[in-house]
Amino acid sequence: MRQAQLTASQFANGVIAITRATNATANEKYYKIEALAHDYLDSLDPGDIGRFSSLDSDIQKAQKNGSYYDLLSASSLKLQRRLSDVVRTVVFDNASSDSDIMSAIEHFKSTDGCIGSNPPSAFLTPQDHDAVYGDDQGIATPLYKSLLFVHMADRIKSGHLNLNYSYRYRAIQDYLIPQHEWQANKLQILRECGLAEYVDGASVLAGLKRVLHERFNTVNGHFIAGKNPHMSIGADNRCRVATPKTDYESRSFIASNLTEQGIVPILDLLKGVDHVCKFTAAFKHFSTKHSKMKPSNEVIMAGILAQGCNIGLGKLAKISTGIDIDMLRNTVNWCFSQDNIRTANRKITDIIQALALANQYVQQPPLIHSSSDGRKMTVAVDSVHASYSYKYFGQEKGVTDYTFIDERQALTHALVFSSSDREAAYVLDGLVDNAVAHSLVHSTDTHGFTEQIFGAANLMGISFAPRIANLHQQRLYGFSTRRTYQKMGYPLLPSRTINQKLILNQWDDILRFIATIKSHRSTASQLFKRLSSYAKDHPLYKALKEYGRIIKTQFLLTYYDDVELRQRIQKQLNLVEQANKFSRAVFFDNDQAFQDGSLRNQQAAMDCKLLLQNSIILWNYLSLSDQVINTSDPDEREQFIEAIRRGSVITWGHVNLRGEYSFTPPSVNDPVFDFERIMSLKIK
Repeated sequence: MRQAQLTASQFANGVIAITRATNATANEKYYKIEALAHDYLDSLDPGDIGRFSSLDSDIQKAQKNGSYYDLLSASSLKLQRRLSDVVRTVVFDNASSDSDIMSAIEHFKSTDGCIGSNPPSAFLTPQDHDAVYGDDQGIATPLYKSLLFVHMADRIKSGHLNLNYSYRYRAIQDYLIPQHEWQANKLQILRECGLAEYVDGASVLAGLKRVLHERFNTVNGHFIAGKNPHMSIGADNRCRVATPKTDYESRSFIASNLTEQGIVPILDLLKGVDHVCKFTAAFKHFSTKHSKMKPSNEVIMAGILAQGCNIGLGKLAKISTGIDIDMLRNTVNWCFSQDNIRTANRKITDIIQALALANQYVQQPPLIHSSSDGRKMTVAVDSVHASYSYKYFGQEKGVTDYTFIDERQALTHALVFSSSDREAAYVLDGLVDNAVAHSLVHSTDTHGFTEQIFGAANLMGISFAPRIANLHQQRLYGFSTRRTYQKMGYPLLPSRTINQKLILNQWDDILRFIATIKSHRSTASQLFKRLSSYAKDHPLYKALKEYGRIIKTQFLLTYYDDVELRQRIQKQLNLVEQANKFSRAVFFDNDQAFQDGSLRNQQAAMDCKLLLQNSIILWNYLSLSDQVINTSDPDEREQFIEAIRRGSVITWGHVNLRGEYSFTPPSVNDPVFDFERIMSLKIK
């Protein structure tokens, strides 16, 4: 009977174990190895023994990425057909691009792809060079061209190869306010952007140094004195905090109360909200020539429902009465611009934010706390910006719907972007586009957090307050050394000191970066994605990150010491998570998957969905406010308001989003199946 087969690794490990044995003589080791070898050879198939001769060459090839280079060589012709004309046509920025790769590109262009026997090769890695020139027959031309395309792609993404005409791949300086304009009008630009107080970087850092030192003293003092029972420092010298639950109730009281008032058809609800804030007036014709040709409110609402509920224009026209499909399409095409939909949304949120009942949720007026979070959405059709994620979409592609909400529960903004993009890059976009006159605290989860966002938000007048997973792994930084605080007997210590020189050397570019965002010259997401694509040693990247570490440390120290802040952050993030559930309920049709691959149309659908959500929230506030007004007993009124404070108006169970059913008796002319004829059908 044949014994169980030994693997090559088991054989090798067995030989090593025998040779290292200290309780056996040399002869004993020899016979043990011989027996093991026989066992191994006996367990092999005859065909396996013949493959031993190629084992060394296979291992060497794998070590040198031979398979990778073979694949590139085999794919070279296909790549050349697709990319050669692109390389010849695209205009690269010589001034900001690496000279090595530019020499190779210029040579490729000048020779029309016939690179010859000695093309520029300085852009190749030593391993690439050996693969291209390792053959005695000379240069491996197909492999060289493939590697040129690969290196071009890598360097475009990393910022070492920039394009003159591109939305995403220009040099970072090209996105910022032009240098000549900045130098000529710097003080005026800073005043217009609210950044005049940050002109002197040294003074800014001096102020932050004082604040940070006081925070270290305060937090450590409270901990030592036993005034912070929720904070602990483990054996690893890292801080951990616990956050007690609040008395926040999700929806129970408000939901049951509104349901008792009756089920409201969504169209009746929209008409009632429009009567209050006239949001349909925002849907004006694109063309000034046809500006007086305003469609009916009913057609506008049909367009909002078709897109915001993911029903689609054609299907909604078929299941509705009084709606002509051509009129509906014409209205959506000519009146549903992004500006129009967002203006309509602001009309609703302005009313929400002015309501006395809504402002009962503001915990520290005039400070407004907001939050944002994303949810993944499948795209059911081809889409350039959608990306794969097996975790969220299985075999399909999808995008992220990123929603902003404030503590008054007004949904202020929504963004659609590729699911492969990190959410942090888009946090400031929503806050800039939805300018808030008051002081603002903004919270996200870990996906919305980076140290650069901390720094940028601070300079924009926003207090960034994320909930960070694995908080104990976050490093603290200080202007004073770790030893300084150790001598004071403090348990909570900075990891290292802040590099002030790095920040000050780039201070002018940091202000220019922030002024570009605040003046709407470029979006924050565009700038952060381009900056983060560069090698991590980019001086502006490093300086903004270092500045953000100061602000992050200030926040973490406050977060450790302030249990109420932690509870407010948790409550605010609960709101945005609840808003995401609300989003799924509203965008219900077609399995909640986008049926359009265009980013513009997807964004329009999300803006319409946001309008529907805000309409329901405003309706809820109006209904509850009406009940407060009609409650004459002061004690009963106060109890009613307190119950509302502990809950959330993000509830939709009382709204009929899916239309109405008709149960009237059938008439004589109603279509019916001829069942007898169907049963008599014969198919050969």
